[in-house]
Amino acid sequence: MSWNNDRLSPVETLLFRSDLVKVGSFVCGADHPCFPLSPQLDNDVFVLPTAPVWIRRNAGAYRFVEPGALLMHRAGSMLERRRVTELGDRTYWFGVHPGVFVETLQRHGLSIEAMGGALIPDLQLRYRLALFLKQIKGDATDGLGIEEEVLTLFFEICERRAACNQNLYRGEMGTAARQRRLVDRARAYLDAHLTETVGLETVARAAGTSLFHLCRLFREQTGLTMHAYRTRQRLGAAVDRLVDGGSTDLTELALDLGFSSHSHLSRTFQKQMGMPPSAIRSASA
Repeated sequence: MSWNNDRLSPVETLLFRSDLVKVGSFVCGADHPCFPLSPQLDNDVFVLPTAPVWIRRNAGAYRFVEPGALLMHRAGSMLERRRVTELGDRTYWFGVHPGVFVETLQRHGLSIEAMGGALIPDLQLRYRLALFLKQIKGDATDGLGIEEEVLTLFFEICERRAACNQNLYRGEMGTAARQRRLVDRARAYLDAHLTETVGLETVARAAGTSLFHLCRLFREQTGLTMHAYRTRQRLGAAVDRLVDGGSTDLTELALDLGFSSHSHLSRTFQKQMGMPPSAIRSASA
């Protein structure tokens, strides 16, 4: 394994490379031969999935990873996947030079185990990432700016990872692990049916527990109600689509993502983002 090794799988694309950072994409449907297992990672990376997926690293426990979450992986890691939807795994990855990666983890007291859980960014950070990726795909000539933004994002992620509440990933044994798996199954169901109208009883059945137990655990471990979680995920998907296609019709977008109307999307978006979706659409056009 070497930083200079740009070995890519058939479903990967290298979008940018320098002496300090790399940026690439991994787009692999659930039925593709590359989906179940990745070879050893050649680089230290942080990744941004845009589709829900179950991930297991180095034969550990499977964990649900939602779109918009951020994960870190060390070079040499082996990743196994299980499908949530037919989309499989759609991820952007950001490689960081191993010297910088290790030094930053040490500075923040992050072990390999501590960096195992996903970090859930706020919508503003997700918007920033979407804009940055659009810049790289559109015009990657400003190498200095891209290096600086990747490293700034990495430093910020490490700071958040070190400071964040670990409730969702308190352990891998006993009651805590069973509770985490229940909440993970609920999150996976909500993301797999993000645009649909589903009731609490349906989600509880999918998670394999009682409605009362799930409502309590979900809020305890995520800090959100299931309704708030689904709203955040819908808004994140709206951010991605608005940045990717600035001319998106807002009424069509609202209905596609499960909002009742254009005004419903706009009110919710304004409340969470501090700006209307039309502002992002205009800025991204």
